[in-house]
Amino acid sequence: MDEPIRIISDLHLGHRASLVLEIAQVEPLFADIGTLIFNGDTLELRSVKSRQKGEATLAAVREFCDTQPATSLFINGNHDPVISTCNHLEVAQGRVLVTHGDILFHDVAPWSDQASGLRQASDRILNEMEERELSDLEALLSANKRISQTIDYEDISIPNGTWGKVATFMKQAWPPHRFVSMMSCWRRAPGHAINLIRTYRPDTEVIVVGHTHFPGVWRRGKNTVINTGSYLPVLGRLAVDITGDTILVRRVVLRQGRFHLDRQVARFRLRTAVRPSAARSF
Repeated sequence: MDEPIRIISDLHLGHRASLVLEIAQVEPLFADIGTLIFNGDTLELRSVKSRQKGEATLAAVREFCDTQPATSLFINGNHDPVISTCNHLEVAQGRVLVTHGDILFHDVAPWSDQASGLRQASDRILNEMEERELSDLEALLSANKRISQTIDYEDISIPNGTWGKVATFMKQAWPPHRFVSMMSCWRRAPGHAINLIRTYRPDTEVIVVGHTHFPGVWRRGKNTVINTGSYLPVLGRLAVDITGDTILVRRVVLRQGRFHLDRQVARFRLRTAVRPSAARSF
């Protein structure tokens, strides 16, 4: 991958509440980099009504990305589990792991209406796996995407525009136990991410995820968790740039209909020695 490498996630193109109405709005984020990684949930490809539109949107996204100076890479998320063959990337010679983050929870999205069905699918699929597969990160990530594909999501009838965004937020916040579950996941996600890399990639220093839509940077000993948020309203979004040993995290803001990099949130250097192996994609 050519550097600088930039990581964003959770555009949710096709979702009525998404701030991204067309992929051209993110064109400024392609500037001055070598590779742009879309870390999951780039598109809505699961709901029954939106799947056909989502596939057409995917074709438009790929066509647009092909015109940009930077190379685009797509990682599967739980809303687009088959957008590519890639479930995670290891960059900076394995010191940074990039994956969507839905693997952090046994039932994928504990706050969702489909949590019970996802939990049952997770129990079934994981119980069918052999012991050697359960100790392999890629096998677990692949199983995680199969779990997401077991649920057929119905579109919610909400209006476009501002009221659609308000309606989406209200649905996420009601009933109250659902919002409590979301806050619990926000609190627990960094710890789960640390446990993931310490178990399956002990040489990894930084893990970059999305999924929960809660942006931030958390440091736990030698490890750092970065969540890039989402392109839905309210919580905001981050972009992560990797150049050599340097990690730069900046906010992304919407100005005049397009998304631009804004103020710096964090900047630090990777501490561990560079391994001789090349970056790997899966």
